[in-house]
Amino acid sequence: MDLPTAVGLFLLAFAVGTYGSIIGAGGGFLMVAGLVLLFDLTGATAVGTSIVTTLAIQLTGAYTYDRKGLVDRPTAMWFVLGSMPVALLSAVVVADRVPQESFEVLIGVFLLVLAGFVVFTPRPDVPPGKARAPRRVALATSGSAMGVLSGGLGVGAGLVTVPLLGWLQRLPAHRAAATTTMIGSMSGLAAAAGHAAVGNPRWSHLPFLITGAVIGGRLGSSSAGRLSERTVLALLAAGLVGAGVPLLVNAL
Repeated sequence: MDLPTAVGLFLLAFAVGTYGSIIGAGGGFLMVAGLVLLFDLTGATAVGTSIVTTLAIQLTGAYTYDRKGLVDRPTAMWFVLGSMPVALLSAVVVADRVPQESFEVLIGVFLLVLAGFVVFTPRPDVPPGKARAPRRVALATSGSAMGVLSGGLGVGAGLVTVPLLGWLQRLPAHRAAATTTMIGSMSGLAAAAGHAAVGNPRWSHLPFLITGAVIGGRLGSSSAGRLSERTVLALLAAGLVGAGVPLLVNAL
């Protein structure tokens, strides 16, 4: 690999890590778009590479949140029972068998739909008190749906899971985010295994991407919480549109 490519990968991951930490959404969708548009990776290769990159960050975050007692373990367990097998299957079947142009269109359209979800869906008003007992069937079913997103597309599952846990389990935002990180790390393990099994990750890119993402994530975390909710949502929606539209244009 030449030096400009290595530096470019590091800078992409650094920017994505910083942005993802500030908005609290990981930024995997920007990683996928950047790898496709700037480094000419196929959609499946970009998703597999992005999942392995973000997995290291998710595992670290999940461990930290769990030690602080912020993870709702029963909720995470039932959600993961649905998400892990589907994420593994989606990584092997969906991402590796959809034609390149169709894959980019699929991701682009989903990101634009997700931007609309972020802008127009109200955040759940969680009343004070204890979280509900796990709604096992609802959590496992929801986990299966999120497994398709995390394994097949590598984008967006966390953005949907946080408000979903607020509605289903009455988890306050900070516990929903922590539990979502734990869920994402477990689903990410399954998705990464699936993508690795079919040879999707670009292993030569990972040292530069992981290093940049970790450094950027630590920098972004220092600014997290200082921005208003409206500003964070605006940045998130702008990022989703900014990633989705170029992918659609590139595919069409």
